[in-house]
Amino acid sequence: MLKSLSVKDFAIIEDLTVNFNSGMTVLTGETGAGKSLIIDTISLLLGARADSDMIRYGKTSATVIGIFDYKNELDSIFDSFGIKKEEIKIERVISDSSKNSVKVNGVLVTLAQLRQIAKYLADIHVQNDTYRLFNPDIYLSMLDSISDSKYQKYMASYSKSLFQYLDAIKDYEKVVKGKKNLDERLEFLKYEKEELEALELYPNMDKELEEVIGRLSNFDKIQNNLSEAYNYLDGNISPIDQLYEAAKALETISEYDEKYKENASKLLDCYYISDEIKSSIRDNLDSLDYDEDELNRSIEKMNDLSKVMDKYKKNVDELILYLKEITLSIDMAENYDEALKEYRCKVDDSFNALKINSIALSDYRKKIALSLEDGIIKECKDLDLQNTIFKVSFNEVDYSDSLNKAIFREDGVDSIDFLISFNKGEPLKPLYKVASGGEASRIMLAFKTFFSKVSNVSLMVFDEIDTGVSGATAKKIANKMKKIADSMQVLCITHLPQVAAIGDYHKHIYKVEENGRTKTEIKDLDEKGRIEEIALMLSGDSISLYALEHARELLKKDWNNQSFLSTSLFIA
Repeated sequence: MLKSLSVKDFAIIEDLTVNFNSGMTVLTGETGAGKSLIIDTISLLLGARADSDMIRYGKTSATVIGIFDYKNELDSIFDSFGIKKEEIKIERVISDSSKNSVKVNGVLVTLAQLRQIAKYLADIHVQNDTYRLFNPDIYLSMLDSISDSKYQKYMASYSKSLFQYLDAIKDYEKVVKGKKNLDERLEFLKYEKEELEALELYPNMDKELEEVIGRLSNFDKIQNNLSEAYNYLDGNISPIDQLYEAAKALETISEYDEKYKENASKLLDCYYISDEIKSSIRDNLDSLDYDEDELNRSIEKMNDLSKVMDKYKKNVDELILYLKEITLSIDMAENYDEALKEYRCKVDDSFNALKINSIALSDYRKKIALSLEDGIIKECKDLDLQNTIFKVSFNEVDYSDSLNKAIFREDGVDSIDFLISFNKGEPLKPLYKVASGGEASRIMLAFKTFFSKVSNVSLMVFDEIDTGVSGATAKKIANKMKKIADSMQVLCITHLPQVAAIGDYHKHIYKVEENGRTKTEIKDLDEKGRIEEIALMLSGDSISLYALEHARELLKKDWNNQSFLSTSLFIA
């Protein structure tokens, strides 16, 4: 539940702190007093987008802080976000410099993360929500939101098979499209293939050719310098032999000083390394072989390779890959019918698997829809809509064409509609076509009540859900919200005295002027204050004795068991 709300420099709210209790709290006030601002601030705490226009005139930032009870369902989310699991403090700061911030228990979070948390805390009904209920585009997501863990299993299977199907379709379409292009390019591709195959390409071919050309072009230089190096090492007075003799001399006196022994060892290492180098140079000299034909062939091949690399603007590795691609393209063009048949089989196989999973997902949704139908009918009866019939209608899916990928969406193949009849003998019709103003408010409340039970939120906020109703219907709406408040916290902005009277707590929202500025204030009403406020709601601009008496009666009434007062008394 929401325990407290603190607002600073938000619109016409200067500095306000409101404490809330469990049960049902009603909020009343004149039009323009700032009732909707309270809804706006709570919405911000639940992840609504902020705008710098919300900042109070003359200020550079606005702050909204809400304190909520902690819920164990948030354990895994708080752990993943690194948030301490305690009483939840949500803070939104809106800045005119666009440096907005969102914190939960002091930890900076994103709006998306805040919304993940918020869905466990509260549900808000604002005045345009009723019209959103008449939008069939949201019905499927509403149905899925009340599903259990099996939904994830069915959806995971569907998503996996959808990916495989779309992948197969993509390959198939590529073959079909590629055929048209290949017919035009086939001869040219064959020419390119022949040109590239003639080079006998292999990885690092250019580097190896450059090495061969460099070695053979500088044969004399290499041979002369190798010979010179070898002669230095193997002359009459060989430095290698001198290293050995020096080492032997030091070994003779090594018993007198450890340093002599160390130096003797180092000289021996130099001797062995130098002797190994000498042998290697000898091998190099012996293996030297000048082949002018090989040099000419290498130069010619390198020239051909360079021209092709320049022509295609590709290096050797890229040319090898390109040769594979055009070879595949040529094979595909020459064996098109067989390839097309193979890819079509892959499409059909993946389509059949996807069809099975999509039907399984639809069947599961139809079972969930039955519980939604029963739940909405039950809630409608509590709202004086005794003859309501409510059905979830599913579209028929045509699976006749495996290439018709349009029937599959990320959320399945289902399109649904909410059909309803409020009166006996009347046929079922789409919800948006039959609900009047009063019926719209009640059907919305029925939906909100049902979904709140499933979602297990601890707070429901209603912004004038009673708009357009009066009399017995107002009584039913009041009773329904009161019943909801038995299991969760309810905040309700209302213009109806019947609803205001049934609340456990009553807060009055009003405007005051101070130092030439207007600001919104909220006060808790005691019994006397509630009587006067409800009497004003009954009679209009001035409070009559008659209105005061009936306000007292409303506050004393057992709404569930006593008859309703004459509707002529309620002038809203």
